[in-house]
Parts: sequence; C-alpha cells; structure tokens
Amino acid sequence: MKRIYLVIVTVMLAMSALAQVGDLERSTPAQEGVDPAAVAKFVDSLQVVKKTAIHHAMVVRHGKVIAEVHPTPYRAQDAHTLYSCSKTFVSMAIGIAVSENRLHLDDRIALFFPDKLPSVISPRLAKMTVKDVLIMGSGIKPDWVMRNFADSPDWIKEWLAKPVEHEPGTLFQYDSMCTYMLSAIVQRVTGKTVLEYLNEHVFGPMHITEVDWEQSPDGINTGGWGLRLQAESLAKVGMLLNARGNWNGKQLIPAEWIDEAIKPYINYANVKPTDAPSDKNQGYCYQLWRCKDPRAFRADGAFGQYIVCIPELDIVVVILGMSGDGHGELGCIWNHLLPGVDKENAKPEKAQKALEASCAKASLPMLKGKKAGKPLPITLSVSDEDPRTESGEITIDENYNITLDCKGMVKETIALGNGKWLYTDLKDVPPNSIEAVDRFKGLKRNFHAAGCYAWESKDVLVVRIEYVNWISATTFRFDFKEGTVTVTDNFNEAKPRTLYICGGSYGPYINFTFL
Repeated sequence: MKRIYLVIVTVMLAMSALAQVGDLERSTPAQEGVDPAAVAKFVDSLQVVKKTAIHHAMVVRHGKVIAEVHPTPYRAQDAHTLYSCSKTFVSMAIGIAVSENRLHLDDRIALFFPDKLPSVISPRLAKMTVKDVLIMGSGIKPDWVMRNFADSPDWIKEWLAKPVEHEPGTLFQYDSMCTYMLSAIVQRVTGKTVLEYLNEHVFGPMHITEVDWEQSPDGINTGGWGLRLQAESLAKVGMLLNARGNWNGKQLIPAEWIDEAIKPYINYANVKPTDAPSDKNQGYCYQLWRCKDPRAFRADGAFGQYIVCIPELDIVVVILGMSGDGHGELGCIWNHLLPGVDKENAKPEKAQKALEASCAKASLPMLKGKKAGKPLPITLSVSDEDPRTESGEITIDENYNITLDCKGMVKETIALGNGKWLYTDLKDVPPNSIEAVDRFKGLKRNFHAAGCYAWESKDVLVVRIEYVNWISATTFRFDFKEGTVTVTDNFNEAKPRTLYICGGSYGPYINFTFL
C-alpha cells in the first residue's frame, strides 16, 4: 500500500511540475502535516460558494505548495487583477521607505504636496499624518467617483481640497484614495513609482516578474487598486509576510514594520465589544485586515481577492476570483481547511486521490447546447440610442469566431469553442468595473480571452467570453426568433441588458453595449 501511495504522490508531483509557473516547491498535504481530506473539502467548498466563480486558489505550508486549483478556463500562468488587495503592497513600500529614512509615520501629509494644497488649509488637514492615511483615518469622506471625471485628473489636488470632516486618526472610513496618496508619497520621496520601488526591493529578489500596475493620469500607480499578479506570486508574498519580511535569509522588509503592520489600529464606528467575531470587525491594520481566526490576517480585495496569512501555522492561502460573497470564501478556510492542520488521515492515499480529483475537475460551468444552429456567417449592424454606448458591427463566422467591431474599441476577433474553451490574445482591453480616467494606463502585458458557445435551440445562440488574465466576463444571448440580444457582464449579473435586433443578416440594427 505504501508503494502505491508513493507512486500516486510521484505522479501528482510530476503533474504539478508540468502545470506550475513559478519556483515554489510542490509537496502534498500529508507530507506537510495537513489532512488531504480537509484540503479537498476546502477546494470543493470554494466551488459552491454562492454568487462566486473561483479563478485561482493555492494553499502553501512550510514554504511548499500543497494544493492549487485553476478552474478551466483560468490557468496557472494567468495574472489577475487584485483590486484592494493591491493596498497591502503600498504598505510594504511605505515600510521600506521608512526604514530608509525617506519618511516617517508622523510626517504631515500636506508637507509632501505644497504645490497641490488648497488656498486655505484647515487645521485638520494640517494635522493629518501618514499614519492617519495608512489606517484609513484621514477624516475625509470617501469619494468613489472623483477619479472618474476627465475634468479633474489631478487626483492629489482634488483630494486635498475636500473637507476634513473628522479629526484625523479617529474614524475608520475605507477609501482607496488614501492608498493612492500613499503611493504618491512614495513616488515623491523616492523618485520612483511604487511598482519600480517594489521591483527593486521585493519583486526582483523574489523572482516575481509577471507584474504590472495601473497608473493615474499623472503617472502615479493607483495604489488602492490595479495591481496584477499571478496566484503563485501572491503566495510568495504571503510567505514573506509570515516570515516577518525575510526571504531566503534576506531581510526585504524590516521585521519591525511587519510586526506593526499586522496590528489592528482602527475599526468601524458601530462595532461593539459584544459583537460576534467576523472577518469584518476584527480591525484594520496598515492596509491589512485582521481575521475572524485571531491567528490570521489578510490582504483583501473586492470580488474576493485574498492573501490569508497564518504565521502560527506557517500557512498561506491565496484565493482569486469573481465573488459576491467573499467572506463565504474565507469561511471555507476556517470551516474546512484549518481543522485538518496537524491532523493525520488514516487513509492518506484515498484522501489524496480525492483531492487530486477535486483539483482536476474544477471548471467554470460550460455552456450547454448543440454545436450547430442557424446557418453562418451572421452579421449584425449595431447602434444604440444610449449616448454611453457606441455603434458598429458584430459578426460570427463559419468557424465560430466572433468579431466585435464597435466604435471606441479596437476591432477584436475572439475564437469560440463548443464543449471547450478556445484562447485568443487580445489587441484591446477587457471590460472593467472601475471607470477611472485613464483606466488600464500602465498595464504593459496583453490581455487574453477564453471563448465558448452553444446553441440552446435552433434560434438561440449563447456566447461566453472570460478575460482570463483579468477578472471580467461577458455573455451574449442571441435570440433570433424573438429578435433580441441579451448582454450580461459578471460585474452586474442581476441586471442583463436586453437589446433588439432589427437587421443585418436578420435586420439592419440592434441596440448593443459591450460594457
């Protein structure tokens, strides 16, 4: 039996080596003191979290990857946008800059930007420090749309002109613009963007190369969002945090900074001591969050982007995806994974096979339907009375390539598979949930799409496009009998748009929005 188990482990490791894109060592849960059945439960539970599509998940113990899953069509090599998980990286840059004596936490924010200050500086603005902003205690009411307007591209000046309604450092108000200000401070004191600074001090020494970060109109990394990294790179960063900033014997971030960065400093105003522990109310640190499990802290981004660190157990969990229930994902860690830590399984080979099967079968739902329907090609001229959208043309050819040729977009042709995903290197950018001015500026690497199709009936064609090194997805449902096209994006699944076919191969115009 042991011999069979060793063969299974060897085969699994060989398969992992073929799939992996980084340099972390692979192992098995049992070899690192974790019950493989618990890991399998964790992987399976992630797949059924409501309103959630998992794109990547990875578990690391003792510096070795013991489980990873990249549900089809997502792949290990695909980077992922991190949303507010990006904030933790700005905190790391601030800590390094402090250690180099380039700034101090009690430095006043106003002193960094004398050229951006309003004509009248309020006492509270004059008092606001780097630490106040670091813990989301600026006192300025969060403004989530300011960055969207083309007539105010100077985000620093715009933010500093806002009223400081509360004493700095006293009220937690989560605001991505606070992190943008920290990014701008790093750039002012170092002469480098946060990304350039981290490339020198962190990413380079850790051999993390597939990384880019969005920029503001002023060429400053957005800080609070817009960083793209692969799952394994995030696992490495979690290991760095667990090791108090040390990587293979080299201190990349001061240990003292990590110690301070993971302490809770501030919390929501309505949290009471009697409240039941949750992942929302354990306190905010230096651009990190404490977790429901008191041993854990996390980097946390919208739609379920997580690096969960548990130093006491020497465990890192990375989860990336598109979720409307991110805290449900965290519950999978507490309820299924952690109970198996330092626990042996009486039948490890059977549990290991179950884990391998869970990882191997992980896939986003494939469209169901027939391979053929109405004769192709189909060409639809498109227009829209809505001024936010553009006009153009959609074509689906005989080989099921969909071409989107819409004003304001680069003409794009995406391959579609039936019962499988086909991949396309894109010339243009994918749909985005953030409508900031100059969004996507600073991202150097091309985007990729995976496409599939199915005929629900002879009159209904459904097309699904997943942007695999981003986060977004779009579904088109062409109903030629009813004369409609329903367009749904995964940022707003509950509100699909139904548009009307009036021509082309089946009438001259349809109303159409490609996000």
